[in-house]
Amino acid sequence: MNKRRKLLTGIGCGTVVAAWHKPVINSIVTPAHAQTSVVPLLPEELCPRIVTANVVFGPVSGTTTPPVCSATFDVLSGDASTTLTISSITTNTLTANVTVDVQDLGVATSTTGPRVVWRGPATDAPFCTDLEPTDDVVISVTATCDAAGGEEFIEDFLLSEILRGSVG
Repeated sequence: MNKRRKLLTGIGCGTVVAAWHKPVINSIVTPAHAQTSVVPLLPEELCPRIVTANVVFGPVSGTTTPPVCSATFDVLSGDASTTLTISSITTNTLTANVTVDVQDLGVATSTTGPRVVWRGPATDAPFCTDLEPTDDVVISVTATCDAAGGEEFIEDFLLSEILRGSVG
């Protein structure tokens, strides 16, 4: 009888295992309050990207010791149909003999915007034909757009990357 009981138990378990299938889920119903909730977008998701363009560089004229180079570029909106308002352009702590001058904060379109002028030592100074700053500079741009309702966002740029992007 013990053998018969084991046999019946074994058959019963085998039948249960063979009859069970992984459930298939075709849809999920969420509660009504979850369907209407909206995750607010961040200003950097609502506004166009900040871009740099019109990069020019070369030697600083006159006698400078140590020899330094100069690079100028514009801060622009990455979208021709949407302007940005640039409220500040700042840098990390600058090393000796390096200056950054920011001109005309305010509205940035895809063609015009604030201008940044960097002056400092470079690996090929005083010639400055293949400009590579001796010490890189982090440039932080704070901006907003109408779609962000005045909320600002910040994008960081490395001067070396801005300069590399200007090489055709």
